[in-house]
Amino acid sequence: MSLDQHPEFPPGWDDAKVIPGELLVPDDLSGEDLDDIAPGIVVPYEHRPPVLSRAGGATMVVASVTGRACGLTARWFFTGVRAVTVLGWRYVRAHDLQEVLGGMTKSGDWNKVDLVRKRRWKFLGWAAGITAGLNLAGWWALVKYAGMTALDYSWMIPPALTATIAAVAVTAYGRYRVNAPGIAPQMAIAEQDDPSSDEPFPLAWVTDGSGAADCLGRALFAEGVDYRDVRTLARHEWGWELEVVLKGSTPGGVQAKADQLESHLGLPDGGFMIEPDPRDKSRIVVRLVRSNPFADMPRPAVHAPRSLSVHDTVAMGRAMDGSTFELTLDGFCALIIGAMGAGKTLGALRTLNEALTACRDAVIWDLDPIKGGLGEFGDLAERRARTPEECEAALEDALAYVSARGQLLPRLGMGDRWHASEEHPNLYINIDEFIQLSSKGKELAIKILRTGRQYGIYLIMAGQEATADALGDAIAMIVAFRILMACRFEDVRIAFGPGAGAQGWRPDRMKPAVGPVANDAGQAMIMGGLFNRAIRHQFNQYTREQIAAAVPERLAAGVTRMDADTVLTAGGALSAAGQRENLTDRLEALAQQGGVEDAALVATLLRIFDDRGHEFLPTSEVLLPALEAAGIEGVDALALSNRLRKYAPGIKAGREDWGGRTQLRGWSRTAVEQCAAGLIDPVETRRKAG
Repeated sequence: MSLDQHPEFPPGWDDAKVIPGELLVPDDLSGEDLDDIAPGIVVPYEHRPPVLSRAGGATMVVASVTGRACGLTARWFFTGVRAVTVLGWRYVRAHDLQEVLGGMTKSGDWNKVDLVRKRRWKFLGWAAGITAGLNLAGWWALVKYAGMTALDYSWMIPPALTATIAAVAVTAYGRYRVNAPGIAPQMAIAEQDDPSSDEPFPLAWVTDGSGAADCLGRALFAEGVDYRDVRTLARHEWGWELEVVLKGSTPGGVQAKADQLESHLGLPDGGFMIEPDPRDKSRIVVRLVRSNPFADMPRPAVHAPRSLSVHDTVAMGRAMDGSTFELTLDGFCALIIGAMGAGKTLGALRTLNEALTACRDAVIWDLDPIKGGLGEFGDLAERRARTPEECEAALEDALAYVSARGQLLPRLGMGDRWHASEEHPNLYINIDEFIQLSSKGKELAIKILRTGRQYGIYLIMAGQEATADALGDAIAMIVAFRILMACRFEDVRIAFGPGAGAQGWRPDRMKPAVGPVANDAGQAMIMGGLFNRAIRHQFNQYTREQIAAAVPERLAAGVTRMDADTVLTAGGALSAAGQRENLTDRLEALAQQGGVEDAALVATLLRIFDDRGHEFLPTSEVLLPALEAAGIEGVDALALSNRLRKYAPGIKAGREDWGGRTQLRGWSRTAVEQCAAGLIDPVETRRKAG
């Protein structure tokens, strides 16, 4: 390989055989393969742009920037000169006075104009004399104190400085006029920049708090809304927050002009929001929203399994003013209304149930008569229903639980209201698309709403409409929390009450998601409990993947199921292992305390069912030998039947096949559990016996 920049070519070579650049020859290349390589000389070199190229690029950039700056300055200067000339001519000729007079129609008008013209020329004369005097004083000061020669260039410095100041002022004024092209030639200042003007201007022109207050004040005045004061409270990424003190106007009157005000202010549809002060009807907070107020909201983290209680205050999202949006789930029943794409299921219901399934003292049911409901939560829901008939059956059981807890409340010593715990959890029944329930299903839901809250059984209903026909009854106002997402105005009136819209409760001005465009999906206005502000809230945006990843962990940690006391008192059968274990433990505790006859017998029977893993066991072949082995003697088939029926008069022994033998007489676990319930609650036993 030659590194010579000017090599000597072998005889017979010409320029066509020379290939400049680098040539890589593999180590294993030899023999005949070498003949395939064209002859030539390899000249390695390092590529770099020439110095002149780099210098030329920088020079062009400097020239471009400098040229643009000079061009703009010249444009501003000549625009200013032209404008000052026009305004100066109008000034000395008193054209402004002539316009005020409406033309000169009589000799008195001519006299007034003549007097004003003379007065203005006199003022200009005095101004010129004072300027000349200042220049002479400056020249004298330079000669006396700066040691300059009187007849040298010192006499040019003061007038040059004066001319520079005038040129800068004219250029600045020209820049102002260029940036405000709407100024007419005869106008000295744009209408919106005149402090004495009432002309509205867009919010996009605002740069500070005083400008925002002036902008809103002009827009209100243009629509006939009188006010005493407008004060800026805060500036946010999404817009401005201001306080308005009304004078002779009402919050409803302001809200009625929202569309016109948005047009004056240059806001998007729904960007003008008000929140009245409940203590002073003349004061309202106005929010001028130019962009999504929740755009910077971070993705939430899921809660650890069994880390929450319904008595905790749980963060559900964020309010529009930047505060955390929190709920206490104990006592929480809700009506969630929103159009398709508003975020009812993926926003509100998913956020609520993410927290509920992390609670150690809450049980959830998932009911949806036409869709997939909250399928991502899987087996974390104790019960799921996907048809109107299944939903109806579930609501019948829930209503039975309400009645059962009415009997349990005094016996458990809870006072006037159910107090949730791990042993006696609250039940939350999610009903998505509740509008599609059957007539009987709606009737059952209304009964649960009216009576269930006292006993820890709550409905969370979601639907697209809040009309009386859709609800099946006028139930909106009896629900503790009403959550309205993007919906219709009719829904606002029914769910929030007549007149709520005039007080700023306008979720109907929100926009649901359309395809990939999220709009206001997941945002809601909430009324109920401590929520009494007409302000938007954003629910946490959990993804399906987050929920799917959390489900196995929560199942492994253990899922709370309905308590055995409620199920058995309602006449149901225990199905969850936790319910059965809880019942057996309670009976064994009673047996150890003593004084409760047959508690040990029934507890032993339940343990036998647990050990065998069957729902039916024959009496003579399994139950009696197991009782004898456990130390309970003197019990035969008749005695066992009598002792069990003493606590549950309605139960009977049955016959089933067992161990290859047919129709053996025995007892089902459900019958023994009913006996256990009667033993724990003797009042219930007497009621059934009666």
